Amino acid sequence: MEFLTTPTQYSHIGYPLIFWYGCAIIGLILIFIRPWWAFLFSVFCLSARNFHAAVFTRTPFFGPYMNLNDLLIWISLLGIIFVVLKKEKIYIPKILIAIFIILIIGNLQSLVNYGLIEEVLRRIWQPAIFPLTFLISANMVKDERKACLFYWTLYFGALTAVLQHMIFLGNALYSGTQMRTISYISSGGLFLLIGGIFESPFKKSDVFRNILYYTGLTLIGISYILSLTRGIYVAGLCTLIIINFFIIKKAKIKKVFNVVILAILVIFLNKIFFPQLDIINIVRERFKSFVYPETFNEAYQSRLIGSQTEIDIWLDSPIILGVGNVLPYEIGYKGYDPETGALYHVAYSTYLAHYGIIGLLIYAILLPYLTIKVAMKLYREHLFQYCKIIGLIGVAISLFSIFSLPWSYHFLGATSHIDGLIYGAVWGLYNKERNNGRIT
Repeated sequence: MEFLTTPTQYSHIGYPLIFWYGCAIIGLILIFIRPWWAFLFSVFCLSARNFHAAVFTRTPFFGPYMNLNDLLIWISLLGIIFVVLKKEKIYIPKILIAIFIILIIGNLQSLVNYGLIEEVLRRIWQPAIFPLTFLISANMVKDERKACLFYWTLYFGALTAVLQHMIFLGNALYSGTQMRTISYISSGGLFLLIGGIFESPFKKSDVFRNILYYTGLTLIGISYILSLTRGIYVAGLCTLIIINFFIIKKAKIKKVFNVVILAILVIFLNKIFFPQLDIINIVRERFKSFVYPETFNEAYQSRLIGSQTEIDIWLDSPIILGVGNVLPYEIGYKGYDPETGALYHVAYSTYLAHYGIIGLLIYAILLPYLTIKVAMKLYREHLFQYCKIIGLIGVAISLFSIFSLPWSYHFLGATSHIDGLIYGAVWGLYNKERNNGRIT
């Protein structure tokens, strides 16, 4: 069986345009009659979509300036406008204000240096996705009922992404090719899985619902394993280990039982859906790149060169602020020069190049630290189940972002929609419950 780990032509095929028009019609109707449901519709679609297919789903009218991902963000943003019209106060956490400030500084640098051209507009929009979705969710997810709906919307969205992924893999295997795809890993399912190992929304006595719940989480886990993404393997495992130090003793005991269930389900469901695939051997093969110097260099040489390029750009810039949203290599250049390496594939150097020491401090240190602090208050001090679970997911995503600093997981690209939504939900719930006096 042929084994492919490089991008294929399937990465450049969009959804049928009916998806774009359908989402636009449904979203606009919901915005006017039920802004909150318009938000949930956006959350579900963003979690459920094949990211690359959504990128290449564009209408002739908007061209390169609005794909399906962008449309779904605008649906939520218009929902926020209706919140303002209802005279509700907009909540913006201080850490989010700091992010907006460095983005504005970066935008001004790029506009002054290169002018108002398409490459600059793209790089202004992409880093804005994370703080915009953060802002939206922080003002939409405010109480236990909304936390419950938000959680299950993410859960079923992630399962929909899994279904698409398995159909894609099944078709590839049927044609004799085992194909790597990273198009389905932006669903947020990994953080639901890590959180679900420690906390279930259902009581222990509700056996049937728990079986269904953990079966869904297992399918999500299999999908992430079959994405063949080493960074997720390493950062996910580190997150799972370290999060134990943040969890109450009762949840730790429950974790052992849940891990056993998930392991059994992984083996069972894999034999049902992909009997020809040996998951353990697949993961072992992917980890070989860490074992020998020659395999490591082969796998990561381009990233190492790219990281060094970004460090050089940073050192040649105002090291406090970086060069702004646009790197010099991006203007008028399609693709990367071999000597430039793979840019945007090492998070810490990407933060440094674009926003300097301040950017690295805000994104890599303050954002996860403050979010963990807030999320732990939700988890430890809140009586409501879904607020606790989202607090736990907030800890998971923050730890994961720290462990992913040597990899390509960062919040400056166009894949950070769900990340922003989860961060926003954590901060929105914390703000609401703090104002109600439930959290000090």
